[in-house]
Amino acid sequence: MKKIISFVLAAAMSLSTLPALADWNNDEDIMSLLSELNIMVGDDDGNLRLDDNVSRAEFAKIAVASSSYKDTVATGLKVSPFKDVTYTHWSAPYIKAAVSAGIAEGYVDSTFRPDNTVSYEEALTMVLKVLGYTTQDFGDSWPYGQMGLANSLEITKNVNAEQGEALTRRQVARLIYNTLDTKIKDNQSKLITSVFDSKVIEGVTIIASHNEDSSLGTDKIYTTAGTFEFDGNFNSDYVGRKGDIVVKNDEDFVSFTPRDQQVEEYTVSNVIGSDIILDGDMYNINSNTTTYYKSQALTYENAAMQAEKGDTFKLFKNSNGSVDYAMLVAKDSETGTDSFDKYVIYSLLSDAVICYKNGSFEQIDITDGTTCYKDKNKSTYGAVKNEMAMGDILYVKMDGSNVDYVSYEKGNMEGPVKVTNSNWIANFDTNGSTTVMRSGNKVDASEIQLNDIIYYCKDLNMVLAYTDKVTGVYEKASPTKDSPTSVTISGKEYSVESVDAFNALSSSGTFKYGDTVTLLLGRNGEVAGVVGGSESTSSHATVGFVTETGKKDFTNPDNTVYSSYYAKVVTPDGTVNEYATSSDCSSLKCAVVNVSFTNGKASLSRAKGYDNVSGKFNSEKNKFGDYTLADDVKILDTAGTASDDLAMYTRIYPQRLDGVTIKSSSVLYYSKNRAGEIDELILKDITGDAYKYGVITAADSTTHTYTIDIDGTQNTYATAFSTNVKGPHRFSMNQTGIESMRQLSSYPSNITSLTRTEAKINNQTYLLSDKVIVYHKTDVNKYLKITLDDAINGNYKLTAYYDKAQTLGGRIRIIIAQ
Repeated sequence: MKKIISFVLAAAMSLSTLPALADWNNDEDIMSLLSELNIMVGDDDGNLRLDDNVSRAEFAKIAVASSSYKDTVATGLKVSPFKDVTYTHWSAPYIKAAVSAGIAEGYVDSTFRPDNTVSYEEALTMVLKVLGYTTQDFGDSWPYGQMGLANSLEITKNVNAEQGEALTRRQVARLIYNTLDTKIKDNQSKLITSVFDSKVIEGVTIIASHNEDSSLGTDKIYTTAGTFEFDGNFNSDYVGRKGDIVVKNDEDFVSFTPRDQQVEEYTVSNVIGSDIILDGDMYNINSNTTTYYKSQALTYENAAMQAEKGDTFKLFKNSNGSVDYAMLVAKDSETGTDSFDKYVIYSLLSDAVICYKNGSFEQIDITDGTTCYKDKNKSTYGAVKNEMAMGDILYVKMDGSNVDYVSYEKGNMEGPVKVTNSNWIANFDTNGSTTVMRSGNKVDASEIQLNDIIYYCKDLNMVLAYTDKVTGVYEKASPTKDSPTSVTISGKEYSVESVDAFNALSSSGTFKYGDTVTLLLGRNGEVAGVVGGSESTSSHATVGFVTETGKKDFTNPDNTVYSSYYAKVVTPDGTVNEYATSSDCSSLKCAVVNVSFTNGKASLSRAKGYDNVSGKFNSEKNKFGDYTLADDVKILDTAGTASDDLAMYTRIYPQRLDGVTIKSSSVLYYSKNRAGEIDELILKDITGDAYKYGVITAADSTTHTYTIDIDGTQNTYATAFSTNVKGPHRFSMNQTGIESMRQLSSYPSNITSLTRTEAKINNQTYLLSDKVIVYHKTDVNKYLKITLDDAINGNYKLTAYYDKAQTLGGRIRIIIAQ
């Protein structure tokens, strides 16, 4: 049945070059906007009480809530701001904030008179001060200067009040609404944009909500200006309407003002060719008329191909009665029968997604070929999954027990924020049930440390803290230092993620080329924060193993070149940091050092020895001798002791050292956390995992040349030493060749049983290296690399070669199959 609905709303007019808030006459619409911005709300029963008067205390609260000082209200005051406003009075924090900000003031008798009704001129004075105007702008003629300025700024428009009049909530709402639409003094930004990160987009058509297009989230609307998220209820009558929309942070729907339109609604009774029969009649509609269907903008002709009997068809006409555009609503859409289940992505597996919903985790099995919608474009899950990250949203449509198709959108992830104090949690709207994760481990909020990078996922109600850091020499900014979107630190390029990092690394920031900086990396490995070398990024001083020293040239932005000494130091977590040093540190290569800073340059000094820590590792009990290990203990095993040695290292974990007895002479450094647990440990050549392992296939002791095979790759090197021994060896490899080599030992008997982790020899079990290499020896000097599975399943005689006893950290490195 045809319905004709006439909407009589004032068209939005703007005298400014900036988009203006609509000239609303509807009090409910104004209050809806002010409520969304948390400026004015109804009572507990939802009543707006628009005809009630407003007190001075109430208006002080409203004025502060609409100003840039809205976040300065401090609860729990212990001092009364005025003698008639005790610190226990509900309004005390707001009056204190208003007076401190210069928005409001008391009387000469040291009273504020909070319960007096606010007069028209008092309210005008306060909103003008919210906009940055002062008594110097008003002049000495109270209150005519204030009223004249307010009139010229059109703040008084439609308020309908006179001097001395006590204002109602209706008049105050209009006054605040006008103030939001006014530019701040000496600023091109309007108050609503500057304070609330909101903006007005004019001439927007709301195309669909979840009811019209089930691939949209239940809290999303799709418009001609993009997709926006709403919090709470959305007026479904807005769908199809054109008007002006207020959005916050470019993604959150705040309010909508429909324009003056006539809407005709019909039921599709049939479709004949490219014409839609509406309520039994055929209407003359241009075939190119824009017709919205779900979240698509089609022509009327193409929409007819989608139409079915029983669908709803709407014509939207402008003020002269001509058709502006149309909308087709599928009959199933209105009932939401094609519904999705909404999940929050927590982790991705190869063929499944770990998701969070209603307080619990679920695994959803999805094949790469599953249809996936992203930004309203049809694709496949396999093509889109690499873009997915923790906190993103996945809508899943099931067909029985199988996934029919999915829709994906980016999640509501707040951050990054660099932790600068213990009150970091105030940056987010968390609650008592918020989960805090630090480097993948669930922790108490008190365990978040200075310079951690944190995010808040609202959908997961989870704080995610990241601790990855890179220290090096600032070499280059791209495309320019004035506008760095990426930076090069010690030869490696990193993208810049946050405004904080952008400002610090730009020409106006504190860091110049050649400085030692520490990059604080966020969840995607991009730069979310920056600190100088002298700033602590952990709970204790920086200590590490020196792997390289030297001198290099740096180029300033003005293309002048200068030289500086540098040193590379690897910390116990395996991170290599490069520092600009104040002097030549070549004598400290292969040493464990303390790093300190003076005027942006690093100074290295040998760390003291540790002769009181030794014992056997027990990974199950998390113990090293008598010491307890922290759950996130960082262990570095090093090789090389003299400054002319090749410096090698590897990051290891407690399980790798299980059952190994370590002497105190092999502990180069350790540190403890606040709980007294060992949280960092540097060892001297315990595991042997830092070396390369392979076979010598040819040796010429006369020319000192050797052909070696490492992991299936053969190369010939000239060396300064000689040997005639071939077969399995351990190698120290530098950039040009072999630094040193040592023959591996073999067990006297063959392997009788082999798995992927261990070998049995003479009823004894020996562990394999996780990088064990298997060679099929086909001739005296011919070795062909094969897989471990080949050795397990083949009919071979197997000989195991190891570097040292298992109790000392050794492993089977090479298996020869014959």
